[in-house]
Amino acid sequence: MTTKANYRYLEKRPDKGSQELYVRGAGVRASSLWHDRYVSRLSPVQIADDRDIPLDAVYEALAYCQESWEDICQEKDRERGRLEAQGFLQERSPDRP
Repeated sequence: MTTKANYRYLEKRPDKGSQELYVRGAGVRASSLWHDRYVSRLSPVQIADDRDIPLDAVYEALAYCQESWEDICQEKDRERGRLEAQGFLQERSPDRP
C-alpha cells in the first residue's frame, strides 16, 4: 500500500504489521474511523469527541480511506485469511451464540 500524499495526522506503524495508516498519537487505524462514520453513522464531530482526536484528523483519515480503499480491503482480506488459517474465525454452531 503506497501513500500518495503527506499527512499531518496519519502515520505508518510498522510495529503493527499493517500497511494501513494510523492516527498519529492515538494508535487507531484510519479504517476504524471510516467504520465509525459509515457503519456506526457517527458524525465527524462525534468521532473526534469519542476518540479524543482533532476533527481535522477525522477528515484526513476519511479522505485517506476513500483514496486507498482497494488497498485497505485487500489487506483486510489477507488478514482475515491468516486468522481463518489459524482457526480464529470459525463458524459458530447453531446452539452457541
